Amino acid sequence: MTIEKMIITDLDGTFVKDSRKVASIDQQSLLDLKETMQVGIATGRSIKEIEFIEEQTGIKADVKIGFNGAVVEVGGERIFEQTISKDSLEPILAYIQEKELVFDALDGDQRIGTHKSEDIERLWNMQLVEPEGLFELLQQKKIFKINIRPDADKSDELLEELTEQFPNLSICKSGEKRIEITPKNITKGHALEIVRQHKDLQIFSVGDSENDISMFQTSNYSFCMSHASAQVKQYASTVINNFYEVKKLIA
Repeated sequence: MTIEKMIITDLDGTFVKDSRKVASIDQQSLLDLKETMQVGIATGRSIKEIEFIEEQTGIKADVKIGFNGAVVEVGGERIFEQTISKDSLEPILAYIQEKELVFDALDGDQRIGTHKSEDIERLWNMQLVEPEGLFELLQQKKIFKINIRPDADKSDELLEELTEQFPNLSICKSGEKRIEITPKNITKGHALEIVRQHKDLQIFSVGDSENDISMFQTSNYSFCMSHASAQVKQYASTVINNFYEVKKLIA
């Protein structure tokens, strides 16, 4: 069997470095790479938001990994999805409500919660909604991922507490002001293992956050953005300043 190559990239802080718009030089570099290898996108955002970037760049991803691995699509076919189970969702929502934490829960179509943002360009055509009966409504929905948004000086302490209290969930930081919660054992690395069950791939990955570590560990070669924390950088093969540098380094 022929082993194909795939470049798979995180979005925020990586391919979409400012979380608003893909730089033209990065867009062209990925277009060039797509001529000789498959392209994948792995993000904490939804498939809907991946499609927004596809429309912006004109680049169709062969592999789409949403919600840090809770949804996996290959060639336009959804081959895996896992939501937070009701048994896990109810207690984490109760904790969020009791602590009055700022958060948004993701069902694939909207961001539902108390998080607000005036930076429309970062929303990628997704709505932020806070409906009446918020917590009761969420318990009835299929939720793939929850973002908790603490102040930077409280994020490490909160992460430790969440990890101790909710061992049945996957919990990690993604930047100083965001903690991401997905079903147990759901990671970008786990998603790549699922993809490899369908495709024999040599994988080159690009990322910048804690949620990219498992992707680095599962890849044949990995690139980490220079603005990432030292913890994340140590898992990467090479550190780069900009996404477009990947093209020259792979070639």
